Amino acid sequence: MTNKMLDFIKYKGVVWKTPLAAALSWELAEWAGSKHPYLAPLTVILCIQLTVDKSIQFAWQRIVGTIAGVLFTASIAPYIGLNGWSIGFLLLVGALILTWLKLDHAIMVQFALSILLVMYFQSKMPSYSLDRIRDTVIGAIVAILIHIMIFPPDSVNKAKKKMIQFTDHLSNHFIITALWVTEGCSSSKIQNLQTKLHTLFQELLQVTNELDKAEQSLRYNPIGANKRNTLIGLNQQMHRLRSGHANLSDMIRILLKWSESGNFAKENQRMWADHLNSLGKLVKEWKEALDDPERYSLVSNESALQIKVPDFMENYQYPLALYMNAEQVIQDFQNAN
Repeated sequence: MTNKMLDFIKYKGVVWKTPLAAALSWELAEWAGSKHPYLAPLTVILCIQLTVDKSIQFAWQRIVGTIAGVLFTASIAPYIGLNGWSIGFLLLVGALILTWLKLDHAIMVQFALSILLVMYFQSKMPSYSLDRIRDTVIGAIVAILIHIMIFPPDSVNKAKKKMIQFTDHLSNHFIITALWVTEGCSSSKIQNLQTKLHTLFQELLQVTNELDKAEQSLRYNPIGANKRNTLIGLNQQMHRLRSGHANLSDMIRILLKWSESGNFAKENQRMWADHLNSLGKLVKEWKEALDDPERYSLVSNESALQIKVPDFMENYQYPLALYMNAEQVIQDFQNAN
């Protein structure tokens, strides 16, 4: 029970941080003299996002949009009165100004909200404009500090889990390809094999995006030194995974060409099926070690060392590889139109 509670506190911060920050910001707003303290927790609710970088981005946009909207409206509203047309006029002018300044859409939204609310409340409650600016700043600061300083979102751990999952799928695809080779590289099954390979590529892109998100979040985390080191290591390992996927894709293409040539003998089929199974096993061993950096040196390379170019082909491996790649470029671009 204790472990579950700790995991909840550590990994479900978005659930409990918002109520805590909301309560604290209300009290601080009241202490600062606000007559509209609800504006502070409102900002908290809007600012606490799933990642730190998104929270900071939204907090900055809300502060800028709110201050600009309040000052703009307070300086003009007394001269035009309150009605639908005056509100529409101010919203139009404000939108044109922000568009000219090329500011973010989120700032424009906060700017427009401030125009609407200040126009309505200013005549009834003169302190509203000042309260809106002050409470917005209070809510944003409280939200960001709590989000960063107390169990910040662990984006690195999420990215690592996705990497491990992708590695497992990559290993399985080597084994699936080996089975396809054993069955004679059936042309009727190549479409399904390539579809799975494309799905694997989409998963690779998702892992890359998760690593990018983790890097962005850590930029604003003053206590994330260990996580940064972990992320550097994960990015280095991603190079291996990208290379593994690219090489598997090339191998499938070459094996299909070989089979279509009619010269893919049974003996070679068995040999390359064994090689692919060995590579799949190697990737799986690497995945198991990914969770424990100290085990990297223990990953067996025996299967990979058995896959060597025969002596009589050694002088031809490079030109053959170049010809195959050149042929692929021609196929990709010859009928591009």
